[in-house]
This record gives sequence, structure tokens and C-alpha cells, in this order.
Amino acid sequence: MGIASCVVCGATTAEPVLAVDRVPIHPFCPPADLGIAPGFGTLRIVSCSACGHLYNAAFEADRIDELYAAAVLTNTPVSESMIKNLEATADYILSRSPANPTVVDVGGGTGVLARTLARRAAEVHLVEPSRALTREDFAGSGVTLHRCNFPSPALADRQFDVIVSRQVVEHIPEPLAFLQALRAQLAPRGVAYLEIPSAEYIEQTRSVVDFHYPHVHYYRRDEFQTLLARAGFEVIEVVDVKEGHDRGFLLRATEPTRLPYSGRSAAGFLRGELAERIRAGRQRLDALAGTIALYGANAYSQALFGLFPGKCYTAMFDDTPMYEGQRAYGPGIDVVIRRPSIDAIGNVSAVVITAYLHDLGIAQRLRQLGFHGQVFTVRSDDLAGRDGRPAALFDVDMMAT
Repeated sequence: MGIASCVVCGATTAEPVLAVDRVPIHPFCPPADLGIAPGFGTLRIVSCSACGHLYNAAFEADRIDELYAAAVLTNTPVSESMIKNLEATADYILSRSPANPTVVDVGGGTGVLARTLARRAAEVHLVEPSRALTREDFAGSGVTLHRCNFPSPALADRQFDVIVSRQVVEHIPEPLAFLQALRAQLAPRGVAYLEIPSAEYIEQTRSVVDFHYPHVHYYRRDEFQTLLARAGFEVIEVVDVKEGHDRGFLLRATEPTRLPYSGRSAAGFLRGELAERIRAGRQRLDALAGTIALYGANAYSQALFGLFPGKCYTAMFDDTPMYEGQRAYGPGIDVVIRRPSIDAIGNVSAVVITAYLHDLGIAQRLRQLGFHGQVFTVRSDDLAGRDGRPAALFDVDMMAT
């Protein structure tokens, strides 16, 4: 089981980077009526010995249905800034596509971007396997739901003016076949927009929480462009998203090209730096007195639970209405998800913001609610502790000598 070879260069040997024996595979427990257990997986992050591509060699491809059919969708916008970013993404895509396009959004989660695109498109289809969604949820929205994995049998003979797939490719064990299937459904004059996390961001910031079970692969720009060329995509433009945390690729169809890729491995450097981050985070958590809450039921809280099992958290705060009353879990961890409120934060001594891409706004909201305790972020880049953002949980400079 697991990933036996590099999907970029085909090499079968790799160097270890990070190992975590037991991590939750969902950000919270799937509803009981789905019959899906709140399971655990293993992280064995490695760097290809030949080209340096980072991936989870322990990922179990036969658990795809368990992972993505569960009703755990995490892309609902919960702030004005998130809504504006979503609208900006739609504007960017449609400004570069044919007028009045036909659109398919692959792996679009709750369908918030699909709904936004539908206001200016002739036809929008959402392909999403989550059992949480029904066609009735999209009545009157201009969006047709196909509750399945891509490619959808109902759309097999179709080509589209616009194909969107955001934060999906990194979840796919065999990405080339997936990219080729996308290419097959792109109209000759159409555009595709694919968005993925940036492996360069992880390497530069040593962001240990960006390694979590649902992600199989971590792509640098050049290696992802190599896969795109093999699948028959030409890159029109590349844009940084979320201050460089993610990367968007605007594409058109072309003939497949077999481009070689020769990267580099930084396994030893990254392994040591991540170990330092983990030691710093453990030391910080152990030093906190009183009760601790997390803010953000997401992939980064999943990663934190795996790194520091058995820690006692008083609460998990999240602004997403549908999460209210659900339970986040980890090894020896079971905590109720609650909306933040004056009453909810009253017994909390410290808050660790796991939704770190929004840590500035969250920290401001906590203060507005009257919280005067310590606030930390799992952010590892240079923005931590600056311009109103909380201090970094993983700050190695704060480690006791």
C-alpha cells in the first residue's frame, strides 16, 4: 500500500522528511448516518531522491471514498474578505474565457465558486463526491450538481469553455491521468484554471502543519508545469494566491509534450528544520497554563492533533455555521466545535489559531469579544507576530535554552 514511486520522474527511492504515526483524516467526525468512521492515517512525507518531489508515501489510495464522500466540506466563506476573494477569482477566470461560457467546477466542495460563476455563465456543472450535497441544494442557482468523482459519466461526451479545479490535484494519487481527463473535456478555445498549494511556500517557511493526510503531493511550480505539459496543457499565466501560500495556473489546451524534470532534494535540510518547529510547538503548548482552545476546524488543526496527540483542548472555535456542535478528533482528543462568543471564550486561557491564513482577522475578533488571554498562530512565515498578527506557536527563537 502507499505511493511506491515519484509521479514526476518515476524514481522509486526517496529520503524521509517527516513521519507522524497517527493523524485524523477528517477535520471533524463525519455524521454517523454516513457510516464513515472518524479514521486515522499515517504521514510518511518523503522527498524523491532523484528530483526532490515531496509526497506522502503512506497515503492509501483505496481510502479515497472514505475521505471525500464524507460530509466534511471546508470551503464555505465566512467573512467579507473571503467572499471578495472568491468574487475576484471568478472575475479573473471569466475575464480570460469565452463570453457566456459553459463551465465545469471539479471538486468544488460546497459550490460557492460555482454559484458565483453561474451568475455570468451559460451553464455551470459542479462535480463533487461529498454525500452532504443534493441537487436540491442548488435549485435556482444555475448550477447542476454531479455527486461523483471526476470524470462524471453524465458529462463524458462534453467539452467546456471553462474548467475549474481548485485545491484538488494535490489530493490525487495519480495526477497525470486526472489532468489528462481534464484536458479531454476542455474545448479548443477554452481555458482551465487549476489551483494548488505551493511546495515552495512550505519549504521556505518550514510550515509543518501544511503536511496533513488529505494531501498526497506537494508540487513546486516547475514540476507541476512538467505534469501539465505531459497532459496537454499550455500555461498562459501563473498567479500567486493567499500571499504565496497557493498558486493558480491559467491554461489552454495544446499537444502533450514529454518534458524531463530534474529538480533537487532538500530532504535533510527540511527534515531538521521541521523537527525544530515541532520541538518549539511542543514546548510552547506544554508551557501554557490553564485551558487551551483552537480556532479553525480544518486541515491545519488535523495536523496539529497528529503532531501533539493527547493534548487537552477546552474548545474548538469555527465561524462556519454547519460545523456548530460537530466534534473535532485526534489521538486522545475529542472536542466540540463551537461558534466563538463572549460566553464561549470566558473560560479559555489561550487560543491557538489553526485557520492561520485568516489569523489577523480572527485575532481582532477575539479581542473584540473581550478575550485578553494569549493568542498564537500556527503560521510559520515572517508575518507571524507582525502588524497585529499573533506570535507563532512554532517560533524556534522562543525555545528555552
